[in-house]
Amino acid sequence: MKTLCITGANGFIGSHVALQAAEKGYALRLLLRRDLRPELRDLGAQVFRGDVRNEAELAPFLDGADALLHVAGVNTPSSAQRENIFTSNVEGTKLILRAAKKAGVRRIVHTGSTAALGCAGRGKRNNEDTPFNLWNASTDYERSKYLGEKTALELFAQEDIPVLIAQPAAAVGPGDAKPTYTGKLILDYLNRALPGYFDTRHNYVDVRSVAAGHLLALEKGEPGQRYLLCGDDNLLLSEYFALLRELTGVPPPRLKLPLLAVFPLAYACQALFHLTGRDPFIRVSTAKRAWCNLYYSNQKAKDQLGYAPRPLKDALRDEIEWFLRNGMLDPAKVKLIG
Repeated sequence: MKTLCITGANGFIGSHVALQAAEKGYALRLLLRRDLRPELRDLGAQVFRGDVRNEAELAPFLDGADALLHVAGVNTPSSAQRENIFTSNVEGTKLILRAAKKAGVRRIVHTGSTAALGCAGRGKRNNEDTPFNLWNASTDYERSKYLGEKTALELFAQEDIPVLIAQPAAAVGPGDAKPTYTGKLILDYLNRALPGYFDTRHNYVDVRSVAAGHLLALEKGEPGQRYLLCGDDNLLLSEYFALLRELTGVPPPRLKLPLLAVFPLAYACQALFHLTGRDPFIRVSTAKRAWCNLYYSNQKAKDQLGYAPRPLKDALRDEIEWFLRNGMLDPAKVKLIG
């Protein structure tokens, strides 16, 4: 039985990675900063308390292990978390990859993001080779994911660290306990808490497909390569909301702003942020990325790994059902009909 170390197992993606890895027979070691999620407590995993930024805590976690899935990271656009974002997502990545090499770990997957890719041209399809050219259209989180991937690939090239990168799109599905940004968007939509919206294109993917893709990358991927773990559909927000309406009958917000109207509003929010320190409701970087009309392709992962994402509508149905079952939605106000 191979020993697999996983960071970030308490997170949305990481918890599904741990569950699927256990099903495949791996002996698990989990590095955590807080108590283990309830659904992971019966996996028989060894739990290590620690932080990817603390080198002394990494050595016992990695000692004698066969493989590492580095899923942990700080995922927030909040400006107040700037230092935490970069130390975890960039410096933490460098520390744990070097510690894994020192411990003799032979296979490593680092969790990157579609955010680490650039724009091949407005409305053109992006893939793993699209260079990052969106620094001025990125939050600190998005910049940190780019720098984290850059660090990992440099360590592969310069220090022969056997790392490859899995790049998930926006994950949806059951188990989003925090919730993530994507989960909060669903909750706000179904609770009719969104005052309005504008059409920006996103790629959404079932979190269980992302977890399966990580394990496929671990088993079949080539070190030094990146693999986009995204869905088959690149949807405008209006199209995404149409799926939620099919599932629940809840209509989208009546106010739909044209994209050109979003830019002055975003700049006004940015000016307010500089005056008050409060994070903007609409970010300039979000408006700029919306203008890029970003598409992503999962063809490489399909061809080389056998990656096969689940239908998005099934993922949304399962996420809504999970929210209802776990008290995050009121069943008197929201019902699944589709």
